Amino acid sequence: MSIAVTRIDERLIHGQVAYSWSVAYQVNEIVVVDDVLVNDEMQRMLLEMAVPEGKKFQLLSVDEASNYFKSENKLNTFLVVKGPQTILDLANQGVHFKEINVGGMYFKEGKEEVTKTVYLNDDEKKIFRDLASKNIYLDVRTAPSDKSIDLISRI
Repeated sequence: MSIAVTRIDERLIHGQVAYSWSVAYQVNEIVVVDDVLVNDEMQRMLLEMAVPEGKKFQLLSVDEASNYFKSENKLNTFLVVKGPQTILDLANQGVHFKEINVGGMYFKEGKEEVTKTVYLNDDEKKIFRDLASKNIYLDVRTAPSDKSIDLISRI
């Protein structure tokens, strides 16, 4: 399995994810990993509708994704999750990540601004530090053509 790009974005699949990122990385499929949404048929249908024509789509639990990403598959995959805990769970189950794009993590009470599109609470900062300790580069960019910002240098 080839994960071309992994992105954390609370909105999951939207115009920028569906088109800019999937085109820039020439992906064949978009995989969303979320243990809650995997059981919500309405959300599955809405996410699938946002996937560009010609691209495969899967909505998987962490356990399903762990097995899927360890399998032999020739697809170039765009992995999208809502938050860093999902990435840490996958990494702890043996899924290898070289780099994670941190995109839309928006303001909520108790979060502080790291960049204009990334707001983090203390728990999320700890998770990102744990990911960085696994030699995973944490890249903040809104669009593929944006200049990369090292998230760890900001927290």
